[in-house]
Amino acid sequence: MLGRECWLRSETENYSHQSPGNTAGDNRQIKIKSGSVETNVHATGYISSSFNVDGNLKYGHKVAENTIGNIHTHFINFKVDLDVLGVENVFQTKDMKFMNVSLPWMPERYAMVPQLVEAQLKTEKEAALRYDTKTPRYLHIASNRTNRWGHQRSYRLQVVSFTGDSLPETEPEEKSMSWARYKVAITKHKDSEQTSSSLYSQNNMWTPAVDFSKYIEDDESIENQDLVAWVTTGFLHIPHAEDIPNTVTVGNGGGVILRPHNYFDEDPSIHSPDGVYISPGSEGNCENNKMACLAEDACSPVIEPFTYNGFEGTMKFEE
Repeated sequence: MLGRECWLRSETENYSHQSPGNTAGDNRQIKIKSGSVETNVHATGYISSSFNVDGNLKYGHKVAENTIGNIHTHFINFKVDLDVLGVENVFQTKDMKFMNVSLPWMPERYAMVPQLVEAQLKTEKEAALRYDTKTPRYLHIASNRTNRWGHQRSYRLQVVSFTGDSLPETEPEEKSMSWARYKVAITKHKDSEQTSSSLYSQNNMWTPAVDFSKYIEDDESIENQDLVAWVTTGFLHIPHAEDIPNTVTVGNGGGVILRPHNYFDEDPSIHSPDGVYISPGSEGNCENNKMACLAEDACSPVIEPFTYNGFEGTMKFEE
């Protein structure tokens, strides 16, 4: 079966990062037949730069005769309002740990065996997973309904990020992008919490129009609630010679993949046949149905009839 994906792409101009840099964004959303959706943003355009003077190389690399490319970070925040089989969902994490287990066939011997570790987080503060702490590798928004095999039907949030450090919280400007503290934060859905930031925050970073940290401070329950995931991705950008004249998109981005995890009983894409459109009355038309005239195709191979005689004549055993 041929693999097919639906790609949606858009180009944007943005003014972001923790140091000024006017950069274009290549935004992509990919829908895959397995039930996954991938959304990512890649940076391109002109780099953040300044005039090169003595001592400047600790802030970046020289990229032209009198120009230095300034080190900076790209942060991208996605709001994922995902309802899994309804609005009563829970947030779960999964990972593994090694356990020293006695071997059943040799009880006196032990082996380190990976074991599944699962948890269900109950409040918004518990589910605010900071970048400076170890985060479980599997993050799920799950329904209380189960699949054929008895597992809760869920969608996994798989974060693709190479972000640099955010501003320290002691810095007054950090309030305007407090969402960057978290790799993933789960909150209860509220109509009053529409966005993680605001365009107007750049005019007053010290008293921002939207302070994302307040969404978490009330520490509401997230069990059997309508949940929203706030996902932060991005990358550290140390400009280099190959960023001239434009930053390439390869490797310069971040995103999130929504993947079914025990949502189905098996991979749903196996039920997707290759697409062939045949309009009524055109079944024998080679233009619409390439299979109709395959025998007349000049490049069609002549295949000998299939026969099978086991291993006869291919293997010989001597007595």
